[in-house]
Amino acid sequence: MSSGVLCGPGFWNVVYNSLLNLKLNSQTKVVAFADDLIVLTRGACKMETENYANQDLKKIEKRATDNKIEFNNKKFKVLFISRKRNHDREVSIYLNHNRLD
Repeated sequence: MSSGVLCGPGFWNVVYNSLLNLKLNSQTKVVAFADDLIVLTRGACKMETENYANQDLKKIEKRATDNKIEFNNKKFKVLFISRKRNHDREVSIYLNHNRLD
């Protein structure tokens, strides 16, 4: 996460708390550590997981935009884990209309 303005730890906590307290799908959990944010989403199948993730990332994206925060899309990583051995690992998850790798 990067902002055009430098801010102190108090402001940073307010911004992060607003992201951590968002009402997300029951299948999604958000974890913060320092200036990193992890969004964990699960579903019964790949399509369901993608749908939950994209819905919740839209909410996070809106909250960030409302607080004038920009995410560095190049730092985003997507990891898809499945119990199926030959499952297609490519997922369609988007942030700011950009597909995440």
